[in-house]
This record gives sequence, structure tokens and C-alpha cells, in this order.
Amino acid sequence: MTLSRLAALAAGGLLALAAPSAWSAPRTMTAVDLVGLEKLSDPKVSPDGRFVLYSVGRVDWKANAVQDDLWRIGLDGSDPRRMVEGPASGAAWAPDGKSFAFVARRDGDSGRQIYISAIDGGEPRRLGKLRTSPSSLRWSADGSAIYFLAAAPDGKTLAKRKREKDDMLSFETPQGRGRLWRITLADGKAEPVVEGEFEVEAFDLSTDGKTILYRRAPSDLLDDNPKSELWLKEGKSADRRLTDNDFQESTPRLSPDGRSVLFLATAENGRYGTVNPNLFVASTAGGAPRELAHGLPYEIEDAVWSADGREIYITATTGVRRELFAVDVNSQAVRPLARGDHAAGDVTLTRDGKTLVFFKASATSPGEVFRLDPARPAATQVTHLNDDIATRFRLPRQEAIQWTAPDGQALEGLVTYPLDWQPGRRYPLIVQSHGGPRSSDVFNVFAYGRFNPLLAAKGVMTLSVNYRGGTGYGDEFLQGMNAGYFRHADKDVLSGIDNLIAKGLVDPDKLGVMGWSAGGHMTNRLITVTDRFKAASSGAGAVDWPSMYLTSDTRWQRSEWFVTPPYGSTARRDLYVDNSPLSQLDKVSTPTLILAGAEDERVPWTQSVMLHRALKALGVETELYLAPREPHNFRELRHRLFQVNVQMDWFSKRVLGQDYDWSAAPDAKDETD
Repeated sequence: MTLSRLAALAAGGLLALAAPSAWSAPRTMTAVDLVGLEKLSDPKVSPDGRFVLYSVGRVDWKANAVQDDLWRIGLDGSDPRRMVEGPASGAAWAPDGKSFAFVARRDGDSGRQIYISAIDGGEPRRLGKLRTSPSSLRWSADGSAIYFLAAAPDGKTLAKRKREKDDMLSFETPQGRGRLWRITLADGKAEPVVEGEFEVEAFDLSTDGKTILYRRAPSDLLDDNPKSELWLKEGKSADRRLTDNDFQESTPRLSPDGRSVLFLATAENGRYGTVNPNLFVASTAGGAPRELAHGLPYEIEDAVWSADGREIYITATTGVRRELFAVDVNSQAVRPLARGDHAAGDVTLTRDGKTLVFFKASATSPGEVFRLDPARPAATQVTHLNDDIATRFRLPRQEAIQWTAPDGQALEGLVTYPLDWQPGRRYPLIVQSHGGPRSSDVFNVFAYGRFNPLLAAKGVMTLSVNYRGGTGYGDEFLQGMNAGYFRHADKDVLSGIDNLIAKGLVDPDKLGVMGWSAGGHMTNRLITVTDRFKAASSGAGAVDWPSMYLTSDTRWQRSEWFVTPPYGSTARRDLYVDNSPLSQLDKVSTPTLILAGAEDERVPWTQSVMLHRALKALGVETELYLAPREPHNFRELRHRLFQVNVQMDWFSKRVLGQDYDWSAAPDAKDETD
């Protein structure tokens, strides 16, 4: 059916005129179905409130990629229309709402360029010809120019060296510095607005266009993020530094009157801390930032000003949910906007502030666009891309559960039930651990990396534990990894398994464990502390913390887990060794599948090779697959499909004692628009 589900199922009518006999009963989902789900993202409401732009990830097996198309829909849910065939990204509305800009590489382009399209349709036109890749588009207040971020293009000498492959350059030494640019619509000429021996990482424009707020850092290295600071550019005056601290100010935004800025930071009392991100407001005139809603036990992930500047609308992870709230700037009172068993975010506002548009996903929906009036919050659905998903596929039920760890800590997680679940029966269990680890699992059964619908169809229950060291449960909970990565986290996961066994839900003789990134770290640890699992799947996991620390693209925050870096005469090598699965691999008997990207810089693929070679030498059944060209998370469709198939096969044979029918990628010629 495609073309974005036949224009979002006739704009929410679910093609009601179709004959009932044309519909078949829901079927179990395959790996191709899961990997090929069209998903919506990045909604942006127009300033005048007439339309919403959003992206739809269209599966293109011929290109072996997910192509993001840009769609438009009326705020009332009418007339969904594809405006740009992807890949396209970064849509930004013009101030008058009559056109929008986006970034794409189209026919004849040597690189990504800025394009402009009328909201009523027509062929997009390229704006100028850039020698560098743009991002974070933002129109000027009068609509005459577009601001964007991009690195400085290579100079002639460096460009020549690269062409000739005379390209031995100093490791992690900055080359093309990140700049803030301005390109004019009249002539397509681009000029840097903010540049220097630093990286411009984020920016915002004042409503009147007279002030630019930007964040700059010494380099683009992740470990230099805490050294970034906020600066103001006001007319022709010299740029003025606004902050001076030891933490990163994320999502910086100017207030509607230009007198204040907001930002998020893992900080309290003016310094960096192992805390959930907090909300801060600072005066553009200077002075210390002021934290709002201190003590809120949530992970604040985004924040935007209300139209009048009296409130700030925040997106916050509240455990297994991601919800929307409003914070009063003066009283600091917090009121709910959109609560429930869902994951909400991507908030944008109309110019008058009377309509807030956001994205919302759940265990029954991959995600749709919703709108509400912040003064009288009651959400109304706008898009209907996957309204029919429960009539197409048999979906498992997911619910939140709570229990208490042996040491008294209250814990929470998500259980996904097998299809045709029957009370009183015990089921096989696959434990799934989230990444981060500074994150949490929220309601969702549609992630291809978890393949919950496929496991449920096999009669398998899954459990996701929000273990200590994660976010959304207060700062003390987050600090549960300090001075020992596995002080509590692995025990928390095991206590969740014991809880389900005690309730009579799970067969203790049919257990499996899996996870990616920090979930891979957890998997590697669990197979060293227990032999209760029949099979394990470790994705991009660490096995040796000293080498992981020094070869990963980031070390920031990891020192807190081990008190010191791993080098030097005063290093806490005991903590590194005690928390490294490598030192305990002789205790492993669990058959272990290992997956990683061959170009992963976050958790270098060498960690997976170390795990595989050690297990193999110890006589433990193991297989390793390194995905060519892939970073930390796989991008290519066939690699994603293999990732699902090989894990389903591994668990089916070793936990269930069953065969698994691999799902084959469709031929490109079979794809339809």
C-alpha cells in the first residue's frame, strides 16, 4: 500500500468506503514487516497554524536505505500530501508560512544543498551552491535569508592534498571549523556570521532578528562539550559571553522578548553533576542562571518557550513514559499537558501560541502527530499514517510493572506479553536491556532492534528493566553507577527476572538475554555472573573498560563510574577490572551471539572481537558478525534485516528448541509506490 499508507489512509477515514471483504485478518509480523514499517518523525507546525510539515521514513530496498520524504498536512488533518521525495531533511518554515526550506542532495548536486519549496507545491529550487554541508536551518525574521550551521570548506591546499591522497593529518586536530552562516534568498550568496578558532554547535534567533544566541566549543570532540559556553551577538557590537561554567548548555533558546534564555544542563548549584538534565533560565543582561522546578525527578529532554514567555513547555522522561508539561517561569509551578502511556516529543508552536503540535508514539502506535491548546490541553490526532496497524498485524500487549529489589530499591520495567497469552502458563523470557546507560526504556513495541512482535508470535515474553544508573527516576537513582558500573545495575535486572518467575509468568528454564550498546555491556556482564540463560546476544557491547575508555570517541561522564581515568599510578584499576566482563569470562557457559558495526567509534568493534576470541578460546559457543560500513547503530536496511533474523534464529534454536524461517528482503522490482 505505501505512498505513505495511501495518503494516511485517506486522512484518517481508514478508507471507509472499501468493501469489508477486502480486508484480511491481522497476521503475525515478519522481520521484513518490522524493518519496513513507515514511521513518522519531526513534525513542524507553520507559524500561521495552517499546516504541519513532517518526515515519513520510506523503505527503499533498491537503495538499501530508509529515505525520509517530506509531507504536508492541514492542521485539521486534511489533505496529507507528499511535498518532497527523499532523502530530504531539516525542514524549516518561512515566517509567512507560504514556503519552507530543506536540505537534500538532488540530481547534479556535488553535496547536500538548501532548497526552497512553495507550500502549494511545485518544483523546489536550490538556493545558491554550497561547498559545505548545511544543517539546522532557520529563517531570518523578515524572510530574506536563512541561517544555518556548516563546517568551513577545505582550503585549496588541504583539498588538493585530499584529492592526491596526501592526507596524513594529526589525529583529533580540528580541520574545518563549524560556523554559523547566512545565505540570502535574493542572490543565493552565503557568508559566515560567526566564525573563529572554535565550533559553533547550536544557535537561536530573537523574534525581532536583532540578536543571535549561539553555543560554541573548543572543538567538535564530544569530550569538549562541557567546555562549550553560550554567547550573544547583538548588531555590530562585539560578541558577548553569557555563561562560564563546567557543563554543556543544551537546547539554548531565546525568550520571545529577547530578555532571557533557557537551556538544559546536567548541573546543580552552578556546577556539573551526575544528575538528570535540569531546566535553567538566564538573563541576557548577565548574571547567574536560575534553575526552575528544582527537584523534579525526571529527565528533561527538550524545552520551548510559550508565545508570551510566561511558561516553558518541557518534554520529560518520567520512567517508562515520555510526557509533556508546562513550567511557570515565575512561580515554577508544573502542570501536565500530555500524560499517559506514551513517548511524546518534538514540540513546536504556532506564532500566536494557541496551538502546540507534537509527536506521540506508544505500544499500540509507531507514532503520529497531535495538537493541543496549551491553555486547555486535550490532545487531538492530526495524522493517521499507521492507524490501521492493529488490523494489519497482530500486536503484543505491553504494560508497566513495578517491584522491589532485594536491597529495597523500587524498580520499574516493561513486560511485553506473548500473543495468545494465557494466565497460569509460564512462558520463555528474553531480557532486553536499554542503552545509554543514561536513558530508560519507554513504551514501544515497534523498534526493529528489539523485534518484540516477532518474539511474541513465537510465544516469548520480554522484560525491559530500568536499572539504576538510568534516567527518569531521580538523581540518586542515576548515581547508582558511580564508583562501580555494576554496583547495582546487573542485580536490578536479575531481580526483575526473579519477580516474574515468582509471579508464575516465566519458565526459569527458558531464559535469554540481549541488549545493544549499554545493553550490550549489561549482557556481557550477566553471562559472567549467572549460567541461567540458554542464549545471549551482545550488540556493540564493552568487555574491557580500560581499552574501551581510551578508544571510544567519548570519555566524558565515564570517569564517574570508575572514580579516575584508567591510566596513571593513582588510577582505580580495581574498579576497571572488577567491572570488566573480560576478567570473568572463564565463568561463561552461555552461547553468545555478537554483533557490531565495523566503523563504530562509540563502542569500538575491537571490544566485540575481544569478547568473541576469548569465548572461542574458552570453548564457549559464539558467533561474531561485523557489519561493513556501519557505525554504532546500523543504517543499511539489509544489515538491519540480518540483525533481526540472526538473533531470532539464535534464540529460537537455543531457548525454544525451534527452527526459525528467515525473512528475505523483497526484490527491488517488487516495490510499489
